[in-house]
Amino acid sequence: DYSAPSPPAGTERTVIEYRNASLDHYFLTAEPPEAAMLDAGIEVPGWTRTGMAFKASLRGTGAGTSACRFAGTPGVGPSSHFYTVNAAECAKVRSDPLWTFEEFAFAVEPAGIGVCPEGRVPVTRLYNDGKDGQANHRYLTSRSETARMRDERWIVEGPVFCSLP
Repeated sequence: DYSAPSPPAGTERTVIEYRNASLDHYFLTAEPPEAAMLDAGIEVPGWTRTGMAFKASLRGTGAGTSACRFAGTPGVGPSSHFYTVNAAECAKVRSDPLWTFEEFAFAVEPAGIGVCPEGRVPVTRLYNDGKDGQANHRYLTSRSETARMRDERWIVEGPVFCSLP
């Protein structure tokens, strides 16, 4: 049921998912230099592509809603990243000292009551429920992979945004 996104055009980017097996954590990036760094495994070793991805618009292009990207505050917060396009959720996480706002990472459409408009692909957010003391989220467009993660006791938070096809 997973379909790789079509190649990005113009003001679009592919949002690539990575996994660090030793941490059992997932991470997203829409930035080609960051992806190249992770692929090289030199500066930040241990991250490999999962084969999952979705497509978004570049932030600041006027298309979609910008996704807030947070990192756990070093020495205090989780060793993790978190993304949201919900303005209230972004404001709440910005006020939490456990998280540090990094940037607006990419732009997508919010999932209105868990439903995406025709021609958009739902992105479901999952949460590991603080497994091993470290929070982590995963963002998937695959129903079968979402079901597999649920079987591994990840909490399915539901569709949180809609990606480009």
